[in-house]
Amino acid sequence: MNVSSNLPEHLIFHHCIPTENVRYRTFRPNRNYSDRYFRPAYEWLEEVIGYYPFFFSVGSDEAAIRMTGYDDNWRVLTGTRIINGKRKNSYRKAGEFPNIALFSFDHMDGIFMDYGSWHIALNACMNGRHVTEAERKMIFKPSWSRNRWIRAALTGTHPVQLAAAVLPLKEAKRTYVRNLKTGKRLRLMGFPDPEVKRIPVISIILDN
Repeated sequence: MNVSSNLPEHLIFHHCIPTENVRYRTFRPNRNYSDRYFRPAYEWLEEVIGYYPFFFSVGSDEAAIRMTGYDDNWRVLTGTRIINGKRKNSYRKAGEFPNIALFSFDHMDGIFMDYGSWHIALNACMNGRHVTEAERKMIFKPSWSRNRWIRAALTGTHPVQLAAAVLPLKEAKRTYVRNLKTGKRLRLMGFPDPEVKRIPVISIILDN
């Protein structure tokens, strides 16, 4: 199994959130906070599953955690841009890094999705194209049971995400933070024993 030994296998649902938005409570989705480019796909998903989603990555290795964006806490290279006809890498400077907390859960209700196929719906909706029935089946794999989805996530055969109707932060069984100061602040909110955890950042460096 593709499982990191320092990540408990039973904590397999993960969601990250900027620490300034963290509260010790259960959140309901607010579409006004969604990226405007991705919102059409989220609204398509709402039509399909019946609610506007929160997304959780599923798995127990660092790849599943990286899927949430938690590693952006330490990402220096953020992208590229064209200047005077030449490609230039863009880097964060000191003071520009985000402060994101990761919350992990042992159970979550929702609809499983193949994260590797989710880009099909994103691209289609962003470009005003209809998501076909065949594409929809690639994303949702309607014949798969919950156990099969979880098995796929744990063995690494498919990157799996779950679309849930709520974000119950107060039910998190583990909290990862980027530094001790953040951990202290979240502990005062009621989150037990936030752990300072850094994971490696995987970046693709492009030549100029």
